[in-house]
Amino acid sequence: MRNLKYFLLKNKMIIIITSIILICAIAISIGVYAQITNRSAINSEEEESNDYEDLENNFDEIFTNTINKEATAKQDVNYDEIIYCAYKIKEEKENYNIDAKIPLFKIENEATKKINQEIYDIFANTIINIVQNSTAHTTFNLDYTVYVNNNILSLIIRCKYKDGTNPQRNIIQTYNYDIDNNKLININEMLDYKKLNKEDVEKRVLEKIKEQNIQMQTISDQGYNVYMRNESDEIYKVDNTPNFFLGKNNYLYLVYAYGNNNYTSEIDLVIF
Repeated sequence: MRNLKYFLLKNKMIIIITSIILICAIAISIGVYAQITNRSAINSEEEESNDYEDLENNFDEIFTNTINKEATAKQDVNYDEIIYCAYKIKEEKENYNIDAKIPLFKIENEATKKINQEIYDIFANTIINIVQNSTAHTTFNLDYTVYVNNNILSLIIRCKYKDGTNPQRNIIQTYNYDIDNNKLININEMLDYKKLNKEDVEKRVLEKIKEQNIQMQTISDQGYNVYMRNESDEIYKVDNTPNFFLGKNNYLYLVYAYGNNNYTSEIDLVIF
C-alpha cells in the first residue's frame, strides 16, 4: 500500500512538473513569437517610411515628359492616342527664357475638353503674357509626366516660374482620368480605389504639416525666411485636396504646392 501511495504521489509530481514546464515553454514561445511579429511590423513600417522618403526626395525626377505604363496598365490600349505632348516651346529672349512641353488630351469628350481648357488657361495664357508683356527677366519651365495604373491615367504637370526678383513658384497641376468611363476621378473615388479611410488620411496629412512647420520654425529661428503652413487651412481636408495622383507602383500622392497661389517653391507630399 505504501508503495502504491508513493507511486501515485510520484506520478502526480511528475505531471505537475511536466505541466509547469509545458506552460513555461508555451509562454516562452508566445513571447518569442510576439517579439518576432513586433520586430517584423517595425521593420515593415521602417521600410514603408523609407519608401515614402525616397519617393519624396525623387519627386523632381519623375517629370520626364513621357507616359509610364505600370504593371497593371492595360496592354491593348494605345495611350499615345489618349494623351500627347501638344506643344514644345523653347525660346530665349532678353526678357525671358521659356522651355515648355505642354500635354493635352487627344481624345475629345466632356472631361478631356475641360482638362485641356484648364491647361490652356493656366499655362498657355501665362506663356503668351510673358512673351507679350514681360519687362523683368522671367524664366518659365514646364514639364509633365503620365502614369497609368489599371484604368486610371494620371497626368502631372510641373511648372517652375520665376518672375523678375520675385521668389520662384513651383506650380503643380494634376488630373486623374478614368479611361473606361471617360470621366475625371475625384479624391473620394481615389480613396475608395486605394481602400483608405478619410479620417486616417486627414490625420496623416495634419501630422505631416505639423512636422513641416516644426522644421520651418527651426530654420526661421536661424534668421532665414521660410514659408509657414496654416495648419487650420481648409485645403488639408480631404474633400478640398487640390492635387493628387497615382504614381509608380500604385502609390497615391497628395500634393500641396503652395506656389500655385503664392510666390514660393514649397511643396508638401503625403504619400500612401
